[in-house]
Amino acid sequence: MLSIIPFIHQLFTDTIHEGDIVVDATLGNGHDSLVLSNLVGDNGKVFAFDIQQEAIDQANQRFSENNRHNIYPFLKGHELATDILDEHAIDEIDGAIFNLGYLPGSDQQITTTETTTIQAIERLLNRLKPGGHIGIVIYPGHPEGRQEKEAVMDYLRNLPSKIADVAKYEMVNRSERAPFAVVIQKK
Repeated sequence: MLSIIPFIHQLFTDTIHEGDIVVDATLGNGHDSLVLSNLVGDNGKVFAFDIQQEAIDQANQRFSENNRHNIYPFLKGHELATDILDEHAIDEIDGAIFNLGYLPGSDQQITTTETTTIQAIERLLNRLKPGGHIGIVIYPGHPEGRQEKEAVMDYLRNLPSKIADVAKYEMVNRSERAPFAVVIQKK
């Protein structure tokens, strides 16, 4: 359970319930959405976002193979997630996950960026129910990832503690380029 992504998945396993509404801000290959889908069950919804059609197609195949019908993927950047939530009359969410960086096995020049990631975090935090979590996996192993890490961590360090608590989960015996997780819990 020391690995980063299983840590985030366990956090959601402990806090997300049947019927909840959650956001996968970075759909990628659909692994996180599939975990969330199973947690929220048939009465819940997973709104997922990615800017690459390749990601949407791969994820939809995975959802079909796993007979999951409560995941709604959108070919849009995560900074637009709250616009989509508005269109579906969703005022609050129970949780959100970000898995930053690039789509594994794809063009590594297409990555999440500090500007849109911070916008998305801020907007989703405003929609998050008190006690809800946003889990963020950060990959500083490539140049864009290091830049995004610095900006996101600066934003989170300056997030008022009266709004949320922020914790960092990392492997202390790995390089500073190793992935790590940050969890925001809204007050």
